[in-house]
Amino acid sequence: MVKVRVEEQALMLWNRHSGRTAILSGKELETLGRWLAGGKETGFIHRLRELALLPEHDPTGTLHLIQQAGTKKGPLRSLVAPESLHIELTSRCPLQCPQCYKEHGESQLASATLQELIRQADQASVFQIALGGGEPLLYPDLPDVIRAISNRGMAVILTTSGVGLTRQRLDRLMKAGVDHIQVSLNGSTEEVHSKSRQEYNQACQALVLLAETTLSYGINWVARMDNIDDLPALVRLARKYKVSNINILRYKPSPGESYQEIALIPEKQQQLLRTIKEVKDIPLKTDSAYSSLLCFLSNHPGLFTGCGAGRRFMAIDAKGHFRPCSHVPMTEQNNSILDYWYHSSHPDIFRRIEDHITGSCKICQFLPGCRGCRAITSAGNHFYAGEKDCSFFKVNNE
Repeated sequence: MVKVRVEEQALMLWNRHSGRTAILSGKELETLGRWLAGGKETGFIHRLRELALLPEHDPTGTLHLIQQAGTKKGPLRSLVAPESLHIELTSRCPLQCPQCYKEHGESQLASATLQELIRQADQASVFQIALGGGEPLLYPDLPDVIRAISNRGMAVILTTSGVGLTRQRLDRLMKAGVDHIQVSLNGSTEEVHSKSRQEYNQACQALVLLAETTLSYGINWVARMDNIDDLPALVRLARKYKVSNINILRYKPSPGESYQEIALIPEKQQQLLRTIKEVKDIPLKTDSAYSSLLCFLSNHPGLFTGCGAGRRFMAIDAKGHFRPCSHVPMTEQNNSILDYWYHSSHPDIFRRIEDHITGSCKICQFLPGCRGCRAITSAGNHFYAGEKDCSFFKVNNE
């Protein structure tokens, strides 16, 4: 299923099944328009076909959207609306993991609030909603929430520790329309995993259950000094469980640990890079907080290579507060997704990072697509600070 959305001077194409996104502009749009109108297939169209990003079933409608591509204007350096929402359903969690950066409590989003957020997301043509927590399996109306999102054509991604996932619960989630589940697992063995997270066996059991289904699922792995050498073994375990991907998350400051002791040193960053390049059979995806690594891998900085907070996505916590990023304590009460997207000062602060950043980042070739991780620099009380110990720095010689 391919959805099409008008962006500023561009069209955004999104495949719900794969989660793959593309933005077309200029000559790319012209080529797509000619093909939809009955023209010959080109190498560019063939590539879109390979990526399953062609809106073939409604050529007239897409041609009309191409004509509108110059009619919308988004905020500074941002999409016209969020591509995805990150929603914290509840702050409740049965675990007390050493690396957790969140404060546990009893907050949870009211059902009516969620339904309104889902309605607004649909109107804004949001593509996908990521549900997390706390532990989202503790949210009482979880199947209803998933169904409401899925019925509006948006993808549902669920992140869980695996604690409490049973065959029956998984069946209900699948019937409701969940598209993808990520299980948090920080090591190939209980010894490695337990250095940063609890309930290794529960996470593995969740993967066993998922392997018996046709659902897309993967592993969330946080890169740390105490598990980086275990990554090849984790990849072997992922093959055993037939996972769709390993999502590599960057370690963020947490109150129970020393960031300097846990975060990867430059040598280990390069080791991570080598592993990502070596593994071919399982996609090793990196989250946007690893912006410098993403830029280095693509060598083409852009909107989708670096920090997407306030540019491609936004977050909503269990108290209903809006945030540019779930890792930065920059909250606001607002009743409208689009009002927040266009008029709040918080996303705008993220959109101006490259104008105010300091340190070596200021002269790095990757700055326009990287911008560093504000969760890390903010923990040092300097939001616009350049990142230290970045092994992917590349001097801009222009």
